[in-house]
Amino acid sequence: MEKKKKKSAKKWIWIAAIAVVLIGAAAYALLNLRASAVMSSVNSYSTQAAANGSITSTVGATGNVYTRQTVQLNWKTSGIVSQIDVTKGQQVTKGTVMAALDQSSLPQDVINAAIDLAAAQQNLEDLLNSNTARATAQLALIQAQQDLESAKKTAQSKLYQRASQQTIDIARANLIQAEASLERAADAYNANKARSSDDVQYAAALSAYARAQQTYNSAKLNREYVQSLPDPLTVEEANAELDLAEAKYQDAKRAWERIKDGPTDGDVAAAEAKVAAAQAVLDEAYITAPISGTIVSIDTQPGDLVSAGTSAIKLVDFSHLYMDISVSEVDISQVKVDQPVEIIFDAIADKAYSGVVTDIAMEGATSGGTVNYTVTAEITDPDSQILPGMTATASIVVTQKDNVILVPSSAIRTVNNQQMVYVLRNNILQPVVVEIGDTDAEGTSSEVLSGEVAVGDLIVLNPPSSADQTTTQRGLFGGLFGG
Repeated sequence: MEKKKKKSAKKWIWIAAIAVVLIGAAAYALLNLRASAVMSSVNSYSTQAAANGSITSTVGATGNVYTRQTVQLNWKTSGIVSQIDVTKGQQVTKGTVMAALDQSSLPQDVINAAIDLAAAQQNLEDLLNSNTARATAQLALIQAQQDLESAKKTAQSKLYQRASQQTIDIARANLIQAEASLERAADAYNANKARSSDDVQYAAALSAYARAQQTYNSAKLNREYVQSLPDPLTVEEANAELDLAEAKYQDAKRAWERIKDGPTDGDVAAAEAKVAAAQAVLDEAYITAPISGTIVSIDTQPGDLVSAGTSAIKLVDFSHLYMDISVSEVDISQVKVDQPVEIIFDAIADKAYSGVVTDIAMEGATSGGTVNYTVTAEITDPDSQILPGMTATASIVVTQKDNVILVPSSAIRTVNNQQMVYVLRNNILQPVVVEIGDTDAEGTSSEVLSGEVAVGDLIVLNPPSSADQTTTQRGLFGGLFGG
């Protein structure tokens, strides 16, 4: 009986052992099957590591190239073209004489300008270097001062008033009376002249005659004096001459003051203006480059008879090339002067040019309901391949950020109004909420402003649907025997 119990116990032990083995084998098989399924799911994800780099944002538009300056030069006078000293395509500097007219064919005023120019240049030279004008002004001042002093003396000598008519009448009456007394005294003297010189009557007659003669001479001189005094017209003339002498003296004094310390800026400017005026007329016989540039066309040839206004030479400055582009009102606030610009031409393959924003229109233009602003960009590295009128695409760099975390733009998802990316860490798929900043010009990479994303994290480009995410996130062993 006891042997049967021992056999039965062994039997159950073996059955239990076999059961454990079978269960372990089944579990192992199930584990391998589940692990294979999970690994298969993980291996199906496409990932790209988050990177540290730079991001550039641009505003782009198209436009056409134009030069900074184009000058059409025309003849300013008539004549026969004698020489053309440039060729098409030649580069010239400002001030280069490119063409001329035959001197003998010029109008008379242009020919006379050569004489006027020589005289004006000589006058300017004398003004700047000669002392003759200074010495002449000094001498004129001295002479004017002398003339003024002389006029003052003359005027003072005629300051006496003309004698009144009464004074003249009295002087005349006195002369008449003196003359009558003289005649009577002469008659008495003649009547007693035969008497002896010792005779009392003779002596009395002689004495009376002498006194009468003296009185007559005095009355005559007095009458002549009062009649010789200046009249008002003479006095007025003397005063007028004094005023004139004073005016001439003041003029001479001002002239001396202007020149005593050398020519004034005004004098020099006036002399230089006369030189420039004569030179301008003389220059009408020539075509001179007003700017540095390239000859693009020559419209006259030696021997041509031209008149004022006839086209001569066209000159273009290719050293500065620009293009105008239209930027919408949505983007114009991002554009600033001096921002860099990348320029690509339709006609120039495999080459990009650099530029810079030089001007932004203050007023927009409306077209088709859209407001656009004109932005001017200068090409900073032009070459001979670029021609005016070419169409180009300009990309204005409005944002340049360095050392930022970048993730693939295609990996960004929006869930419940939140932006997120899926990161694969230790074969576990984790959703991470992020704040996205700028996106690069190609739209392939975006800046992570905030969120638990580090450089090197594997960003899943093709995350699973929400139904699969929970299973995957439980891991390889979690939930194997649960539930």
